[in-house]
Amino acid sequence: MQLNQYDPGDFYDELFEAKGHPRPEATLLIERINSLSIEELQQRHQAAQNTMFKLGVTFNVYSDSQGTERILPFDIIPRTLSIQEWERLETGLKQRIHALNLFLSDIYSDQKIIKDGVIPEALVYSASGFLKPCLGLQPPQGIWCHITGTDLVRDRDGQWYVLEDNLRCPSGVSYVLENRRVMKTTFPQVFGRMNILPVDDYASQLLETLLHLAPAGLPEPTVVVLTPGIYNSAYFEHSFLAQQWELNLWKGAIWWWWTATCKCEPPKA
Repeated sequence: MQLNQYDPGDFYDELFEAKGHPRPEATLLIERINSLSIEELQQRHQAAQNTMFKLGVTFNVYSDSQGTERILPFDIIPRTLSIQEWERLETGLKQRIHALNLFLSDIYSDQKIIKDGVIPEALVYSASGFLKPCLGLQPPQGIWCHITGTDLVRDRDGQWYVLEDNLRCPSGVSYVLENRRVMKTTFPQVFGRMNILPVDDYASQLLETLLHLAPAGLPEPTVVVLTPGIYNSAYFEHSFLAQQWELNLWKGAIWWWWTATCKCEPPKA
């Protein structure tokens, strides 16, 4: 399959700077793809899909009358970012998450942003996500959002923009981790020659974050994973994290409060 004849036109392309000119960070990938026939590429794509199915990397679609469970879509051609571009993105995302935490802290305490006229009071109090019972609340370590799901998009000029921030129930990282694992088997030579940043320590970092939030003086804090059950759209992620942390899945929120407030085993379900 020859991609050198591909013309990105006047749109920003993440693999090519211009027709026949791959970006430096994508050169090895393009060389590998060009060495494969279209049949070989299709076979690798089907093999990746089969692996996803065997691993159970699926999600539920509530509105689909033909079935509720689907395999995660897998793109055989990965996106590549230079380390310089990723470091800029990472810095901006950290800054954004810090700002979001400061915003929530202010909204539920002094509300200076409202008093200064930056945001109308009615806009805040009419928001469906605003919780009046949280006014005056001091969360552990002063952290309101511990995980955020920030959706990024590129414009035609290559500029990054934030589409939305998901703070209430961000999910989907497990799909990223499984996607990376399958991609390594799809293009092992490329991963072997390119210095790709790892992502497989996410689960351990998340666990450390949760343990960091435990009340002071608690010598052996307990972390649990809650799930509404197998029909929830994010059930794969729930089971993935429980497996990574060697924990049991608990169905229902009551077990969280029992475990968080009592250092004892919850009652048998």
